[in-house]
Amino acid sequence: MSRGDRALRHTAYALAGLGTAGCVATVPVHHWMAERVAVTPLYWSDLVLGTVWPLVGAVIARGRPRNPVCWLMLLPAMIGPYHLLAYYAGYSRLVAERPLPGWEVGAWIGCWGFVGYWFATPLVPLLFPHGRAGTTPRRVCASAVVAIASIGTLAAMLRPSGTDPVQQVPNPLGITGWEWLHTVMFVCAVTTMLGGSCAAAVFLVLRTRAATGVERAQLQWLMLGGLLMAVSFLSFLLDDAEQPAPIGDLVMLVGLLGPPASVAVAMLRHRLFDVELVLGRAIVLTVLSAVVLGVYAAVVAGADLIAPGSLAGTCLIACTALLAANGRGAVQAAVDRTLFGHRHDPYAVVAQVGRRVAPAGEPAEALQHLVDALRHALRLPYVAFEGTAVAAISGSPAAGAARRAFPCRALGRELGVLHVGRRGVNDPWTAKEQAAVEEVADRAGTLAYAAALVEDIARSRARILSVREEERRRLRADLHDGIGPSLAGTAHQLDTLARRVDDPELARCVRTLRDRLRTTVTDLRTVVQGLRPAVLDQLGLPGALRELLAGYDTPACHCSVDGACHSLPAAVEVAAYAIAGEAVANAVRHSAASRLELTARMEDTVLILTIRDNGCGIPPRHRAGVGLRSMKERAAEVGGRLEVTTGPGGGTVVRAGLPAGEQR
Repeated sequence: MSRGDRALRHTAYALAGLGTAGCVATVPVHHWMAERVAVTPLYWSDLVLGTVWPLVGAVIARGRPRNPVCWLMLLPAMIGPYHLLAYYAGYSRLVAERPLPGWEVGAWIGCWGFVGYWFATPLVPLLFPHGRAGTTPRRVCASAVVAIASIGTLAAMLRPSGTDPVQQVPNPLGITGWEWLHTVMFVCAVTTMLGGSCAAAVFLVLRTRAATGVERAQLQWLMLGGLLMAVSFLSFLLDDAEQPAPIGDLVMLVGLLGPPASVAVAMLRHRLFDVELVLGRAIVLTVLSAVVLGVYAAVVAGADLIAPGSLAGTCLIACTALLAANGRGAVQAAVDRTLFGHRHDPYAVVAQVGRRVAPAGEPAEALQHLVDALRHALRLPYVAFEGTAVAAISGSPAAGAARRAFPCRALGRELGVLHVGRRGVNDPWTAKEQAAVEEVADRAGTLAYAAALVEDIARSRARILSVREEERRRLRADLHDGIGPSLAGTAHQLDTLARRVDDPELARCVRTLRDRLRTTVTDLRTVVQGLRPAVLDQLGLPGALRELLAGYDTPACHCSVDGACHSLPAAVEVAAYAIAGEAVANAVRHSAASRLELTARMEDTVLILTIRDNGCGIPPRHRAGVGLRSMKERAAEVGGRLEVTTGPGGGTVVRAGLPAGEQR
């Protein structure tokens, strides 16, 4: 980062710190002044505007100090100092025995120091996230907001009135007789806050519809924060006359938290500005400050009630400070765990990954669970495993962020690489994180080895099944076309011989041999039929599927078979025919369907077989029977998958995907 950027960043830090300190100091000063002079009520919503907005702006300045959004968020930092300067002028003018030096400056700033949100509220949604107006209409709108807000600011500086916190202190630069400046200031305020914010909201909606990816998500979060602020303001305006002042102040407070909260979510969840580490510390500071201030107020109030000015009250305050100091570690650990997961606890990472992997049914599924669990455990945007046998991806890489690769080994072999995407460009890599990822990479290597074994077994089984079915096809052809006719012819010759033999005893023996041979032929035909469905050899798979649906009046059947389904491997033909036969039989017997449709087509090298009916469908608590298990086993034997689902309009859909490999 250049020297100029560092100076801008330090300036932003100083402004945010000054604004926050001013808002914190305003609370006791206001109460002290209220006991002596009449002051206007102090609104907690103003203090939130003067602290939360500048803190988020300072966080943005850490990564993008030249982004105008940063400085717009810092503008409300004037609210705390403007209150304090107005109280200083009020004390000098109304309480002190003699005027204090510089009270006129405090009185003058007390008349207009609140105007920062006139600029911030409409311009932040116009320029977020990159700080550029972009299109001409947006530039015109931004210029109009700046011009009108500047005119209103000038009117507030010169109007003849008292300061906002202490009305009795006059504006030292107020021009007597120019009361019309009140109207100018009011019109400018309404125009920027209402008109400018509405125009910014319209542009934000249009930009969100046109955006894609991460930028769209960031704009959607800002839309949500702006909507919260708009609803809160509208509720305050509609019910202002009826609701008590604290309730209205609370409504305004919630609304003013919307935009900075949405910007913070965009930074955390979608890696905007690369500020996760600083934001984590800012969250810790905010939480501790809120706790300490709350406990401090409660202790002081209790001590004043029990023993005003006593040593016990002082001791209670000291105990509060000690508890806050000791609690910082616990709060920091909780925030780090929320933002970065278990980055400081490798054993917790490994244990969480192990719990997620354990329920997996197969190595490929376990690897997917592993990368998902690792990404969640370390709050990473991207984790992926690349291996020779299997791959798994979780999330997507952050823009511009580097990725680290960890080799995955098992039994001395490198079986893949585990890729880990960092959260941002400046996100550090700790030794504990590296140890955790290396341990998980070893587990990934073991799972990859198991996946390779499973794949080898599946390929071997598919090859064995394919060879078996091809051999059955050959044997059936040989037996049906060769041995079968030869034996039948021999039996016919024996029958002729028996009629020509004169010796009765010899003729009887010949007829006995003939009968035995015919029985053998019958048994041979039974064996041939068991080797492979005859209809597949007679009609081919398309004809066999059409034959399955022939002869049915109810349901009305329709068959559509792709011409590419000819000459498939024998194992695929048998599996497809068996699955189709079982599915059609189930539909006819159990579905009460009026229409049945069977389709078969090739997608690349996969046969897609679908049987669809319009019957009663599958019962909600259906238990798989023998037929359904048989169909799934048939599909699994050839390396395919079978799904049985309910159709969009009712009925049942049986869909099988059977890898056909290279067609013959």
